[in-house]
Amino acid sequence: MTSAERLTSRARHGGHREVLPKLLALATDPTARPDPAWEAGAAAIQILCWEDRFAEAGELAELLIGHQGPGGGTLCDQDMPFDEAFLAAQLYAGAPAQPRLRAAADHIPEGRILRDRLLWLAEQLDLRPVEWLLPCHYDWGGPLVPREGVIGEWLLDRDFAALGPREKRVAWEAIAETNDFARGRGLVESLGELPEQYYLCLWLAGWYAVEGDVAGGERMLLAAHERWWPYMRWDAIPTSEVVQPTLRRVVTDKVRQHFLTRPAGPEAAGRP
Repeated sequence: MTSAERLTSRARHGGHREVLPKLLALATDPTARPDPAWEAGAAAIQILCWEDRFAEAGELAELLIGHQGPGGGTLCDQDMPFDEAFLAAQLYAGAPAQPRLRAAADHIPEGRILRDRLLWLAEQLDLRPVEWLLPCHYDWGGPLVPREGVIGEWLLDRDFAALGPREKRVAWEAIAETNDFARGRGLVESLGELPEQYYLCLWLAGWYAVEGDVAGGERMLLAAHERWWPYMRWDAIPTSEVVQPTLRRVVTDKVRQHFLTRPAGPEAAGRP
């Protein structure tokens, strides 16, 4: 296990604030090996977002890409969280993302994942709002979507409580796909049913947010924390909750404290 992995694991044990200075030190150490440095930087960017230090998150992404991009190392095979660091810095720190995305892409060799992602986002900013390009964006407050062709739509006419676990997962997918918050809220509040999927808890949380129900949204975000699992070894904490403007409406002090101090993912499950 590398030094970056050890620090990230300590963060997922609930020590995000404690390890952030160490992650930043490793990420910016000119003598550190490239992979531990950028992995520490990725984890640090995530935690900085939870601390509302969006300008620093964007600057760290800029620094890492500028330092490591020309060498064509494994940093160039990533996209998250460097892409969202630039977008969030525009939303919350007033730093225009488009020129920074293009400048960062210039440091990366042709044909690499990060370069293509940054250039695509720069183009999309002329077409879509920033929040649409950030992870876990849904049509919160939008209309119902027709059921026809939606996987699992046949389950929507059945008694949800009588469905098996796998059928419930598919039914929840169909509920979200059809943007049927009324049905989802009914399952949560009348039957005590919650989706097993992390991102569907975020879908519900966003709907509670636009409905002005902070307590309901808070409940969904706390449930999402229980269901989150790191996608990469450097994943210290999910960021959609604090970078999506709609979800931020229900990020209460309780939610922020919970995410930054409670074990999550494999550490919460007692796995090494």
